[in-house]
Amino acid sequence: MIRGRFPKAAAAALFLAVTVSVGYLAGQRGIPVEDGGEFLTVARLGGVDHPPGLPLVSFLARVSWVFLGRSCLRALFAVLSGLLLLLLAERRGLPRVLFAAGVLLLPGVSGRLLMWDAYCPLLVLYAAALLRRPAPDLEGGFLLGLALAVHPMGAFIPLLYRRKGIRPFAFAAGTVMGLGLYLALPLGSAGGVPVDWGGADSWSRFARQVSAAGYREVYGDGMGGFSGGVLANHLDALRGMLWPVLLPMAAAGVWRCVSEGGRRILAALLLLAVMDALFVLLVNPMASGTTQTGILTLFTLLALAFMGFGLVEEKAGRRAAAALGTVVLAAGVFLWEPLPDQEEEVRAFYGNAPPDAGIFVTDNDILYGGWVLKYVDDRRPDLAILSTGNFSPWIERLAVAFNPDLDLSRGLEDVGGAGIGREEAVARLVAATVEDNPQRRFFVGP
Repeated sequence: MIRGRFPKAAAAALFLAVTVSVGYLAGQRGIPVEDGGEFLTVARLGGVDHPPGLPLVSFLARVSWVFLGRSCLRALFAVLSGLLLLLLAERRGLPRVLFAAGVLLLPGVSGRLLMWDAYCPLLVLYAAALLRRPAPDLEGGFLLGLALAVHPMGAFIPLLYRRKGIRPFAFAAGTVMGLGLYLALPLGSAGGVPVDWGGADSWSRFARQVSAAGYREVYGDGMGGFSGGVLANHLDALRGMLWPVLLPMAAAGVWRCVSEGGRRILAALLLLAVMDALFVLLVNPMASGTTQTGILTLFTLLALAFMGFGLVEEKAGRRAAAALGTVVLAAGVFLWEPLPDQEEEVRAFYGNAPPDAGIFVTDNDILYGGWVLKYVDDRRPDLAILSTGNFSPWIERLAVAFNPDLDLSRGLEDVGGAGIGREEAVARLVAATVEDNPQRRFFVGP
């Protein structure tokens, strides 16, 4: 028997092997809900995701497709989840492996890290910032730029930076380097990528894309403005993450920070949770109560929980920590819930459509599920899938690219202009599309 500790590289490899395997086995199957279908479509076809463009996520998705095909995002998010937990774990012995695997299986965690969205890649960068504690210098600026190239909530990552060693010019240069990934948006639009939210091939459309102005035009009533109901939904989602496994370890992590001189880190982590709530309340209340709620709060909980587990290991020893890790793993297995899979609903809905039908879909889950069916799995290529909930030129261009016979030449100005109101405009555009395409039978879906 080999005695002694694994070398650090071997311990990290073991940690990743276990957590990535658990993440893959527990990962998304079939056709996802929310934005997962869009991400998978971009992975298959190439293109630009919804505002503000998410260029780093689009790049990772596309590269993973090249190597892994249909299972690419399931594998990618398993790897990202394992890397996130590795960065938070401090040490990589067997107790941490057991604890991390159990935590990853908790519904409040797996539903946010393994579901195909921008949040797991974002939290990997936050974990790197917590581990490295850079100053606002070249490294700190680059991390900020990369985080913003994943999601706007990346703007809060400097809360984890050290306050010493500030180099403003280097920080600005690093931020610009990271943000340089956004050049993929106009380059992709000019190159004619199939999925092209916003068509960012001019300065005005690029600014509209990265500022999410086009998103607000579609979902204006659901973005911005304080609401008690939104706050209640947010708090309810947090309650689901706290109990019963993470809370004791997170409380131990708070105690460790207070007792071992980590109050500044504790304050930064708690401030992230506050900024998380403000982002949902004031910027994107549509996300409240969904798996898009509480992302930075989850990061705070995970960071504190691993700190608390470290305290247990230091005070009670490795055997006690291994026993605790085993209990958490058993709890994770017991509590685990499969990620939502709408494959049956999507196949039933689109499968019943007659050949060469045109379908207007309001629900984004069904819309993006149809994209997976048509553009990713190459089923029902005859269907023309359009949206009433997001009646935008980029969706029309995508539909026409795969159904060249589709006539969508009449736009908003042809049916009365922007002054007629959204509902009336959608009704007129639908009627114009039906009239201009007599070769197709059109249906309106959920």
